[in-house]
Amino acid sequence: MPDPRQLPHLLSLLDDDSEVVREGLARELNAYGDSLKTELARLPVSPSPAQRKILQSLTQEQGRIWLRSHWQEWMSEPNEVLAMEKAMALISEFQSGYMYPGDLSLILDDLAASAREKYPHGDARDLAQFLFKDFGLKGAQSDYNNPLNNGLVYVIKERRGIPLSLSCVYILVGARLGLQIEGCNFPGHFLARVVENNEATLVDCFNGGAVVDHKVVAQMSEQTPWAIQHLIHHAAPTRVIVARALGNLGKAYHEQAEEENALLMAELSAVMESIGSGGVPASIPDENYLFRGQPHFRTGEIVIAPKLGWRGVIVDFDLSCKAPDAWYMAHGIDARKNQPWYHIFINNSQQVGYAAEESLITDPSNEKVYHPLVPHFFEKFENGRFIRNHRAWPGTL
Repeated sequence: MPDPRQLPHLLSLLDDDSEVVREGLARELNAYGDSLKTELARLPVSPSPAQRKILQSLTQEQGRIWLRSHWQEWMSEPNEVLAMEKAMALISEFQSGYMYPGDLSLILDDLAASAREKYPHGDARDLAQFLFKDFGLKGAQSDYNNPLNNGLVYVIKERRGIPLSLSCVYILVGARLGLQIEGCNFPGHFLARVVENNEATLVDCFNGGAVVDHKVVAQMSEQTPWAIQHLIHHAAPTRVIVARALGNLGKAYHEQAEEENALLMAELSAVMESIGSGGVPASIPDENYLFRGQPHFRTGEIVIAPKLGWRGVIVDFDLSCKAPDAWYMAHGIDARKNQPWYHIFINNSQQVGYAAEESLITDPSNEKVYHPLVPHFFEKFENGRFIRNHRAWPGTL
């Protein structure tokens, strides 16, 4: 193990902009392994916030190793809420453990204590008032695609997040107060589900904890009424919530060109799907969950589907084919399901295509795509590529 007495010297070099120095620092810091945080805590002078941010970026390699080695720990937890908390704690520690050192459970304990002090006999609506008004948690508008918006410690410290992460904070704080708050796995916009007196109420944590009418929610989706009613009236299991969080993170990292982290999220998803409840390997893992490589194309890129005879712009993607088997069979598709599949606005039409990566090539023309939905999902066209806005495509967040 490296000599801890060298740490102050290494920290003094963090402000050096030299690429050679940064590479050397990364090697030295990653060599400490899991002990680095402990040794930093023992220093007489704690690293500054700016230094912590650099430390976070330089120790990504060790962080990925750490997360892989600890990921299965939460899967053997029988309590759904505790399992979710453990999974989210691992994600937070990986993402921002140096920038925001602290135990997620203790942070949630403090939030619950503050809520109890403000509303001694409060219900779920009072908790929503506390979290989303008094404390100030809100939806991330300006940096929606920032991967950190998925980590609960960052979300609480910075008081902003995406629908899923804000809902998780609401669920976990509510559990400490004896409130039954669950997740509603609604496509495109995750919601919280409050159960009181056997009645379920939907809460939009991204929009200030507003109560949402069931009928309005059902009209927001293109799925069948039966499927939407099922989602509304059944709590999302922890594994579904964690899988959705990993999907969000994979897309966010991909959009930020952090491909190693995007691939890691896909690997963790594959591990989760291959391990049954209670930490037991699943007897027949679904091959569609086994990731075969990170997406080659990004949202906003213009592509051609030669066999299908059209060109279009990618609006979103899935890490594997999510279309029903009936659709897959009806279209006579022979492309592998276990590869990235893309949602594409087809040029000069009102159609949205769904195509496998192996069936697409880059369009070299740099010409625009014309589709009525382009203005709703893209901000502008620049350098031969459309720039995606923050509007969610159904199925994530």
